[in-house]
Order: sequence, then C-alpha cells, then structure tokens
Amino acid sequence: MAAALIAAAWLFAPSADAQEAPQGDASTVVQGIVTGYAAGADGGNVGSMTATGTLAHWGTLAADWRLYPPGARVRIESFPDDVFTVEDSGGGVRGNLFDIWFPDLATASAFGTKSLKVTVLASSDR
Repeated sequence: MAAALIAAAWLFAPSADAQEAPQGDASTVVQGIVTGYAAGADGGNVGSMTATGTLAHWGTLAADWRLYPPGARVRIESFPDDVFTVEDSGGGVRGNLFDIWFPDLATASAFGTKSLKVTVLASSDR
C-alpha cells in the first residue's frame, strides 16, 4: 500500500519541464519539483536497494538519469545543510523532478510536493 501511495505521488506531481542538464565546472540552479518517497522505509535510517545498488538512506535522491546521472550531487532549497546524491531513478521521475528518500512514509507524505530551487553542484564541488 505504501509503495502505491508513493507511486501515485510520482504520477500526479506537476509536470517538471526538463531544462538543459548542467555542463562543465559551474554549479547550476534549476527550478525543480521536489517530492518525497519512503520505499523500503523501516522506521530506521536505511531503506530499500536503489537503482545504483546502494541502500536508500538520508541523502539518497531519485532523479532523471538522462539529465542527472548517478553520482550527481545537489543541494535543495529546503535543506541548505544537506547534499543529496542521485542514487535512484523511477518510472515517474522525469525532467526536473527530484524525489528525496525519507525514513518513513508519514514524513515523506508530510513533505508533499514542492517547487524548489535545486543547485546541481559542479563536478569540482562533488
């Protein structure tokens, strides 16, 4: 049931029009749609296996790998002290949609869907 709720968030999130992926050694700021997911959440700090083969944890981010490849690191406006790493993907994660892993469904649901500035860190900052 929880997975179905998270999948529904992906399906009904506002369209995140793709902007050109960042290139070179400069950080890039994009306006993104940011959602939360809790796949594999067990009430602790570790979740399910991501598409890159890591266990989901705080800092795991699902993104469109066509624009933000695995290992890309970003800062998200609502979490200025945290750096998130693209470690996951998903069928509904397209364009500038970023999906943060949360340790429980209640927190992911409470976060909801937000339009936020996302800073894609330059390769030199990664």
